[in-house]
Amino acid sequence: MQMIDLIAGLAWDPEIRGFLAVLTGVVVLMGSVWLILSTNSGTRLGTLIAGAGFFGWMAIMGSVWWIYGIGYAGDRPVFEEVEIVEGEVGGSDLEYAELDRAKELKSEALPVPYELLIEQRAEAIALYGEEVFGPNWEELVPADEREYIEQLRVAWVEFGVVTRDTLTADQIEGLTDAEIDALVIEEDARNQATTLSELAAEAPALIPEDLPQLGPWILLSTADMGEAQASAIAFLLESPEYDFDDQSQFKILDGFASGGKDGLGEDPSRWDRIYTQIKSALTLLHPPGYALIQVQAVTDESLDNLPGTAPKRPVVDVTEPVVSVVMIRDLGNLRQLPAMVTIGSLLIFLALCYMLHERDKVAMARAAESGAS
Repeated sequence: MQMIDLIAGLAWDPEIRGFLAVLTGVVVLMGSVWLILSTNSGTRLGTLIAGAGFFGWMAIMGSVWWIYGIGYAGDRPVFEEVEIVEGEVGGSDLEYAELDRAKELKSEALPVPYELLIEQRAEAIALYGEEVFGPNWEELVPADEREYIEQLRVAWVEFGVVTRDTLTADQIEGLTDAEIDALVIEEDARNQATTLSELAAEAPALIPEDLPQLGPWILLSTADMGEAQASAIAFLLESPEYDFDDQSQFKILDGFASGGKDGLGEDPSRWDRIYTQIKSALTLLHPPGYALIQVQAVTDESLDNLPGTAPKRPVVDVTEPVVSVVMIRDLGNLRQLPAMVTIGSLLIFLALCYMLHERDKVAMARAAESGAS
């Protein structure tokens, strides 16, 4: 009965079962090879040959781990919290930041995406006429400007001014005039709340290239904010200074990045990619990389979602300050452990090969002496 309990414990405990599986594999696979070599060549020579083969294989396997950052690897790169800065309502967002680099970002003075879109649409109409937003717009626009105009058209449909005429038939089907007017107000309010990061994700060509308010920072689109945004949310929810219960109580505004290695520019050529890759490999000391995610609390009304109804659109509370989560990129040691395994295994492999080589020389010398006598 005790044996049955022991077997059941081993079967359901993944740690013990995993240890026994590895131990069995080592004894059966490696042990069988060592046993055959030892019986055919002698214990000492068989052990040297088996050890050289094992550490040679480990050197090859470690090099694969080293290149791809898999297997027996170290810690992966993560974002670490530097500080959480609370700005002034109607004032500077980062005046009280301890990081000097963060103070150079004047996020409160950045252009409003809704107004930026209206302005650029008016400029396009002044250049090409109202037909530039019609079906045959490509005939009016030079080839080198078509990408910009195409992004402007997409952004206007997504984030532009909403009127009764811009609503689709599916949106107004079955609605009364009063409900349609309310829908227009709701959709236009949603577009007015568009952030620069949201606009950059849909139409990056509409973001001015030189924004002095950014300083040493670059704007991140919502598509590029992924890991930084997730880390910022986690830091906010864990912070004892804020009583956010979940992510629905605040809205993500914009994301920014600064520092780190220089990446590829826009529309890179093959030689640009090669040069960037070589330059990155030769840069031994990694410059510190920072990320900054800004959020703002939403109103209580937008959190009051009744069961069975669609979630309300989050509306930022203008009476609450903008909260900026400043983070630094910890590069970790992902490839350090496999590099040590590779180098260590290679040194042991070379040492065993040298011992085998010296043994062969001694054996050949003795065979020559025996033949001569």
